Amino acid sequence: MSPATPTIPVYQGHWLFKSAFQIQKNPVHFFEEKSKTLGDTFYAAYPGGKVLISANPGLIKQVLQTNHKNYPKDRGYDQLALMLGQGLVTSKGAMWKKQRKIAQPTFHKKNLENLFAAMTEIAHQYIKELAQKKGQIVDISQEMMAVTARIAMKALFSSDIEGNLKEIYHAISYAQEFVAKRAINPMIIPWTRLNGSLRKFNRHRGVMNGLINNLIETRQQENDSKADFLQMLLEARYEDTGEPMPLDLLRDELVTIFSAGHETSANGLAWTLYLLSQHPEITQKLRQETQQVLGDRTPSFSDLKQMPYTRQVIEEGMRLYPPVWGVGRYAREADQWEDHHIASNTIVICQIFSLHRHPDLWEAPNEFNPDRFETEKAKARPSTHYLPFGAGPRMCIGNHFAMMEMQLLLPLLLRHFDFELIKNHPVVLEPMITLRPKNGILMQLK
Repeated sequence: MSPATPTIPVYQGHWLFKSAFQIQKNPVHFFEEKSKTLGDTFYAAYPGGKVLISANPGLIKQVLQTNHKNYPKDRGYDQLALMLGQGLVTSKGAMWKKQRKIAQPTFHKKNLENLFAAMTEIAHQYIKELAQKKGQIVDISQEMMAVTARIAMKALFSSDIEGNLKEIYHAISYAQEFVAKRAINPMIIPWTRLNGSLRKFNRHRGVMNGLINNLIETRQQENDSKADFLQMLLEARYEDTGEPMPLDLLRDELVTIFSAGHETSANGLAWTLYLLSQHPEITQKLRQETQQVLGDRTPSFSDLKQMPYTRQVIEEGMRLYPPVWGVGRYAREADQWEDHHIASNTIVICQIFSLHRHPDLWEAPNEFNPDRFETEKAKARPSTHYLPFGAGPRMCIGNHFAMMEMQLLLPLLLRHFDFELIKNHPVVLEPMITLRPKNGILMQLK
């Protein structure tokens, strides 16, 4: 008689609220803690049902790649759509395919190369401004948010973050915070209607949409074209109709690119600087590469290929602190994974943070070791073990832009500054739209 197939364990939690409050408080910490006894895949009971949470590369591959058509985005993305509209992060089905197809060429290598000089200009301006804070204690996560926001504005609209663009930035930042909290914790949704935050969100969203619509209309009336995302999307045409993107969809895509793009790079850099501040030997090796390749000159787009260790450091930083910490999907129809039945309508959370620290996949998984990403080691590793930007057809469209931005900024920052971590300031994970430090990361700038 063959042994019985082991069932996927279920964490029951509180008799009434089940695991709801524990997950919503911090889904990353919840999974890390419970997986110690339940394994890399388990159900968490919820009022009215249960959620399947997994850091197993086989199940994650099935959900995001091999059977992705059966696993559309879960209902949390409906909250993000309040802000992002029908942008690539939130749109579904035929709409998503149509938008992905028209937007994809915008992120081709040649177009990114054309943006590099403008990004470098902003980076140098920012370095000069940051130099005024030498000797001070700064929140490096907020500093990285500031510089990546400026680069995003330059890449989107060929402008720095001044005047109307500053208003756009503040409106988007508030809206992003609002929808992220509702997506992570649906139980607060009724409260946001009562405490005035929904009205405040609607006001910020109106400002954001109005200002971006004005920028689009102004550009349409200008004769000269510019090398930025706005221009490329204005000139893009749907393959089947030859028509341009409608104004509302164009605006949604611009908001999506800004929101997802600058926060991904900002948190990637902040966490990497946090790790480097605790590993001076790795910092020194990175600086040596920068000196050997660049000397004292400004980096060019082609230099990035000549700086493999810089890339390895960033990739290892994103392994330990992935921007996309988790991906939510639901089973449209019943499915089978290995010997396990997955019922229709089951919500599945692919836990990327824990996948990247899975002890069966990574040697010394909690150690910061950029040598893991040496070319030959990276090639030998199954692609589903490392997913900082997600996986499958809905993988982040701007991943190359984000990497380019981080590869530009990190060596420039380390050329000009030392970052000394303030040891008595707690650094706490906050899984929102991306993985960020809840109370910032305080460092003395030297």
